[in-house]
Amino acid sequence: MEIYLDNAATTPILPAVREALLEVLDIYGNPSSLHGQGVKAQKVLEGARSEALKALGVRTGKVVFTGGGTEANNLAIFGAVSRHERRGRHLITTSVEHPSVLEAFRSLERHGWNVTYIAPAQDGSVLAADVLSAVTPETVLVSVMHVNNETGAMMPIEEIADGLKVFPKTLFHVDGIQGFGKVRVNLQSHAIHMYSMSGHKLGAPKGVGGLYVRQGLDIHPVLYGGGQEYGLRSGTENVPGIHAFATAVRLAAESMDEESRRVSGLRTLLRDALTQDPRCVVHNPSQVSPYILSVSYPGLKGEVLVHALEREGVYVSTGSACSTKGGRIAASHVMQAMELSDVEITGTLRLSLARWTTEEEVLEAVKIIRQQVDWLYDVGGMK
Repeated sequence: MEIYLDNAATTPILPAVREALLEVLDIYGNPSSLHGQGVKAQKVLEGARSEALKALGVRTGKVVFTGGGTEANNLAIFGAVSRHERRGRHLITTSVEHPSVLEAFRSLERHGWNVTYIAPAQDGSVLAADVLSAVTPETVLVSVMHVNNETGAMMPIEEIADGLKVFPKTLFHVDGIQGFGKVRVNLQSHAIHMYSMSGHKLGAPKGVGGLYVRQGLDIHPVLYGGGQEYGLRSGTENVPGIHAFATAVRLAAESMDEESRRVSGLRTLLRDALTQDPRCVVHNPSQVSPYILSVSYPGLKGEVLVHALEREGVYVSTGSACSTKGGRIAASHVMQAMELSDVEITGTLRLSLARWTTEEEVLEAVKIIRQQVDWLYDVGGMK
């Protein structure tokens, strides 16, 4: 029995999404072409845009399709600051963002921008008041993730958006990659200017994502060429991938609230079962996604435990799969920002669920984790 609990890294392609992908492979026209084949492809793109807007709770605005979440984040950040740099030279983000956001801000910092990095509480959560207190009339952009990819902490994006109303020249970007399709968001009610999405976190293929840009907002492109995607992302669109993405979005939206409650129960079951072992430390933010559970086994090496579990058919991770370099795991900047001890950071596991995860899988995973943890503590001469 294979038990896959690394869905925050990526997900398998869902059967219905696979079928949708195959359906449009014969629509081979370039969406920019004026003939019938091009028109067919363009209709597929527009249908996909509508699905994404609907899932975001908005009727207007642009959905710019990208090659994935990293590109969407980079387009939002670099596109916004290059277009609106005359408003000021100050930016705000948090110290627990995904590398595709943090590295973008560090690059801007090297080019003369003043960046404020908001630190989290020890549980990994970020307070809206801390973000808002850092805003000045010179702040061009605030970027805060919806759900942290390592701890599952849900950030107060609605509260931040509402607080930014007194700073009408400050733009607000949300990296929604771990939240989109899993937890409800309504961009119509809150002034979130840009929201990033990714398909492979929802059962769609890798290599397709999107950026929502609020109606009336002007940003600069990062890629230049033929002017596709409202002139913001040149290059011939990946029509089959985008259609698959839209299918995954629709499937997620149809049962989001029901599945979120069910998965929340599974996360509670997993957390409570693992913490029966007093050696297990849970990183439990005050507001947390039902899809991610972060725990530590101080004294063990998370990487060793990952491979021990893999041999038994259980797939988990030590943290963000995007933080590996050259096959080696980098120390988690998220856990460091939370000021956890070195032994906690080293012994961390991330278990991430999906709406297709079953109770049987969770119970079997708990059994195997307990066995392997006991074995590794015994081998290391620890109890």
